[in-house]
Amino acid sequence: MHPIAVILPVYNGGEYLKLSVESVLGQGFGEFEFYILDDYSTDESWSYLTSIQDKRVKLFRNEKNKGLFYNLNFLINHSAEPLIKLWSQDDIMYPECLEKTVAFHRKHPDIGFSYSERHYIDGDGAIIPVQVTDRTPEIVSTTLHSRIAFYTGSIAGNIANVTLSRDALNRVGLFREDMKISGDFDMWVRLARDHAVGFLKEPLIQLRDHKNQLSRQEKYYVFHLKEDLQVYHYLLSYVSANERIEGRRLLRDYKLLFYYTLMAKSLIKGRFRTFSHFYGLLSRFDNMGLLTVSFLRQRIFQRNRYNSPFRDNAVIIEKNT
Repeated sequence: MHPIAVILPVYNGGEYLKLSVESVLGQGFGEFEFYILDDYSTDESWSYLTSIQDKRVKLFRNEKNKGLFYNLNFLINHSAEPLIKLWSQDDIMYPECLEKTVAFHRKHPDIGFSYSERHYIDGDGAIIPVQVTDRTPEIVSTTLHSRIAFYTGSIAGNIANVTLSRDALNRVGLFREDMKISGDFDMWVRLARDHAVGFLKEPLIQLRDHKNQLSRQEKYYVFHLKEDLQVYHYLLSYVSANERIEGRRLLRDYKLLFYYTLMAKSLIKGRFRTFSHFYGLLSRFDNMGLLTVSFLRQRIFQRNRYNSPFRDNAVIIEKNT
């Protein structure tokens, strides 16, 4: 058996799908299987996929659209390799990605999952400069992961940046199919409860940032908040009492402040239904008076804390560890 499976859900992959697939098939490390599930695409994705002539590729197709987390679970269940590299139709692997990922997991066999440094690219494939210094340790403990999760949410930033340990996955279960957006964040939090997280400190992939992605749409954030709060309820249930106090403070000053700002903007724009959704979710989870104080403090001192990228967050958190 090969040491690693690459799993790729596809839905209307468009112009980037071929580049993404070719970056996997072009890996210098050949000991992998490549499982692809087409989620009933309406473009030419399936036609392209069926044209691929490579024995490592295993193709499946849904008879109707079923969503990301169903597709990931399907592919996990149809693979058997001990490591599972999650992949995306928009992104690019560097040629040494799988080789270095497998070597890292062999060095750290007890981690629940790993993620790597990454480059961001625009719709044309040009690298987007990011001026940050990442001091996140190679092995992230459960406690540090919790602090990062309270601060910024998903530690990995993107599903395509993650490799799962099948042994750890068997202990916590599959992705939640009732979630549409935060199922990945939920998975990382469940895995990190009893397993350390690994961080490869060099870019192994290119993540594409383009304007048509769901995360650019306003309505996305209401659903994102609703599902994120479910994950935070679970995270708060297993950290220590002191970590719970700190976690609520971090949430209020960073992650929830981001959503509070979106709520305020929706009110200013006269989008009262959106405002009502945000208000209802936030008020059931936290004290709106304290959130308002945090918001006003941020506005007065012009601190853009709620919008900080993860790598800046990691620096701040590690300095306080």
